[in-house]
Amino acid sequence: MKPKLILILLLACSMSSNAQFRIHAGGGANFSNISFKNIQAPELNSATNYFLSIRPEIGLNELFSIGLDIQFSRKGYTYEEVINVPVAGYRFQYLDLIPQAQFRFIKPLAIYGGLGIGIRTSEKTNIGDVWNEAKTKLSKPADFTYVAGLRVFPFKRFSLQAQFAGSLGSFLDIEFTNATGVPIPNVTTKLNNIQLGVAYQLY
Repeated sequence: MKPKLILILLLACSMSSNAQFRIHAGGGANFSNISFKNIQAPELNSATNYFLSIRPEIGLNELFSIGLDIQFSRKGYTYEEVINVPVAGYRFQYLDLIPQAQFRFIKPLAIYGGLGIGIRTSEKTNIGDVWNEAKTKLSKPADFTYVAGLRVFPFKRFSLQAQFAGSLGSFLDIEFTNATGVPIPNVTTKLNNIQLGVAYQLY
């Protein structure tokens, strides 16, 4: 028992001595849209929004690191036609918490992925080209997501990233019905988001 305990302690000490703590800050653009399954959806346009990010990270060795991406992120979509509906678009603001793992397979290039949660801080509607807080919320208060992306390190301390994020569950918290008011079963809605950004290593 004692030899096993000593071995575990030695491995832990070795990992902690090799680990490097880093903090990255950045931001960029969100290109988001929503998709519908098992229902005929209205024509939608993707919307361009933004995100701000702070990412504490621990490098376990030269190849692997784990981190927590903390983002203030705005997402949304607009309608192709607004003839019969007053709302022209929706904006959703989230505090995103995304634990992720990164593998740097060559020095200037890394892939990463993770699972996270987005906590809704605001939902706004565009009516008459004016954005106001929605009285009735369509989205769920929390959105569980997955992310997968690529990071490029062109210069010291700088990185560029491109990532895709999608909802794990149904994004909208509403019940869909047909013309007679009967609920439509198995309808799912996914908020999809492509993100392009830049980050700088503060520490």
